Amino acid sequence: MNRRSLAMLAVKLCVVAGAFILLAAHVDIGDALAHLLDLEPAYALATAVLVLLTHWTNAAKLALLLPERSVRALFAATLATQAYTLLLPGQIAGEAVKAFRLGRGRALEAGRIVSSVMFDKMTGVAAGLLVTLGGLASKPGLFGSQFAWLAGGGLVALVLLTAGLSWEPACTALVRLLKGHPVKGHPARRAGWGRWIGERLDRFLDTWRGHAKAPRLIALSLLYGVTAQALAVASSMTLALGLGIDIGYAAWCVVIGALTVILLAPVTIGGLGLRELSLVGMLGLMGVSHDQALALALVILAFQLAVAAVGLLVDLLIPPDPVPDAR
Repeated sequence: MNRRSLAMLAVKLCVVAGAFILLAAHVDIGDALAHLLDLEPAYALATAVLVLLTHWTNAAKLALLLPERSVRALFAATLATQAYTLLLPGQIAGEAVKAFRLGRGRALEAGRIVSSVMFDKMTGVAAGLLVTLGGLASKPGLFGSQFAWLAGGGLVALVLLTAGLSWEPACTALVRLLKGHPVKGHPARRAGWGRWIGERLDRFLDTWRGHAKAPRLIALSLLYGVTAQALAVASSMTLALGLGIDIGYAAWCVVIGALTVILLAPVTIGGLGLRELSLVGMLGLMGVSHDQALALALVILAFQLAVAAVGLLVDLLIPPDPVPDAR
C-alpha cells in the first residue's frame, strides 16, 4: 500500500471516528443497545428473506444485460460484491470487483462486461430515484420540494450521462485518437498503451450504445430496479417495525433512496458512520428518537455484515461459472 492509499485510509478512519464521536455526543448509546433486544426473531427472519430476494432480483436485472450468464452465477457475484463494498471505499469499488469477477479469464470481453455492470448500476440508481420520487409524491411535505428537485436533477444527470456516452462521433474520435489513428487536428502516432485502452474503450462504448438504444431493455431494467428498491425498502421497514419504528412505507422510500445516494460517496470505509449519522438525522426529522434510530442503523449494519460474510465465502470457495461465448 503506497503513501497515498495510506493517507486516504487515514482520512476515512478519521471521518468514521468523527461520525461516531458526534453520535455519542447526541445519542445515549446504552439506550440504543438496549433497543436491540426489542427486535423479535420473526422480523429478523422476514428481513433476511427480503434481503435475499432483493439481491436475487438485482442478479436477474444484470442478466438482462449479460444474457450469457446464469442468474445463479450473477447472484453469487452480487453477494460477493456486498463483501467488497464494505471492505473497499464505496459501492463503486464493489461494482468494479463484480466486473473483474465476471470478466476473469476473458480479457477481450472486459470492456463489454464493465460497460454492462456500469449500465446496470446506472439504471439501479435511476430506479432508486424513481421510487424516492414516488415516496415524495405520496408525502409531499416530508422533506420539502428541494429534495424532489434534487432527485429529479439526479435523474436528468443520468439521462445526460447515458446520452453523452452514446454520442457516436465524439466517442469514435476519442477511440481513434487513443489507438493512434489520425483524427482532425491530431496526426497519426504510435499508440502504445493508448491502443490497449482504446480497444477496450471501443468495446465499452459499443456495448453502452447497444444498451442505450434498446428501449425495451431499459424499461425492463428499470422495472427490475424498481422491484429491487421496493424490496430493499420493505426489508428496512420490517426491521424498523420490529424495533417499534413506524413511519409508513412512503417515508421509507424517501429515507432509503436518500441513504442509497449518500452511501455512493466513498468518504468512509463501507459507509460506516455515514450510514448511522444519516439515519439518525433523517429519522429524527420524523419524530423517531435518536436511540431508536441508532439501534436500527446498527441492526442494518449487522445484516450487511452478515451478507458480506456470505459473499466473501462465495468469492473464496465457489469459483465463477466457466465463461461462455458472448451472444
